[in-house]
Amino acid sequence: MSFQEYAANASRSVRSQRLKPVAIAGAVLLVCVCAIAIIFGFFSSSSDAFAIQKADESSSNEASQEDVGEAAQDASIYVHVAGSVNAPGLYELPQDARLAQAIEAAGGFSEDAATSSVNLARTVEDGEQILVSSAVVQEGGEVASAEGASAASPGTVNINTADESELQTISGIGPSKASKIIAYREANGSFSSVDELCNVSGIGEKTLESIRDQISVG
Repeated sequence: MSFQEYAANASRSVRSQRLKPVAIAGAVLLVCVCAIAIIFGFFSSSSDAFAIQKADESSSNEASQEDVGEAAQDASIYVHVAGSVNAPGLYELPQDARLAQAIEAAGGFSEDAATSSVNLARTVEDGEQILVSSAVVQEGGEVASAEGASAASPGTVNINTADESELQTISGIGPSKASKIIAYREANGSFSSVDELCNVSGIGEKTLESIRDQISVG
C-alpha cells in the first residue's frame, strides 16, 4: 500500500468517526419529534371527541326541555257545558281551568240562569259535564229552579239536608260520593235543583237519572 492510499483510508476513517455522533444525535432528535407529534395528535383528537360528546349531550338536554315545555302547553281538558248558557256544547280548556272559563267559553249565562247554582271559582275536570240550572221568579219574588225542581215527598232523600249516612241510602251513592255531595253543598250552598247534582264530581247524567225518583231538594 502506497503512502497516498494509506493517507486516504485514514482520512475516510476519521470522517466516519466524526459523522457517527452526528448521525446518532440526528436519529434521537427525529425520534423525539415523532413522539411529540404522536402525543399531541392523541390529545388533540381526544379533546375534540370530548367536545363533540358534550355538545351532543347539551343539544339532547335542550331538546328534552323543549319537548316538556311543548307538552305542558299542549295539555288540555274537555268539558260539556249544558243548561242555561248561551252556547251549550263541548269545549276544550287548559288544565286547571276554572268553571268561570267554561261558562265564558259557552257564551256566558243565559238570562234565565240560576247563577248562584254554580261555583265559578272551582277548577273543572276532564270529561266533566257542567249543568247550569235555570231560574224563574215565582209570585212574591222568590226565585226557584225551573229545571228538575222536586219538592220533598215521602220516601225521598233531601240532598240539601241529608247527612252522609242518609245520602248512602240512595242507590249507587257510597261513602265517597256522599262526602262529595256534602262538600259541594258546603262550598256552594243548597242545591237549587236535583239536576245540579251533576256538578258534583263523580255524578253524571246516568247516575242522576237512576236516582232522580229517590231524591229531592225541598
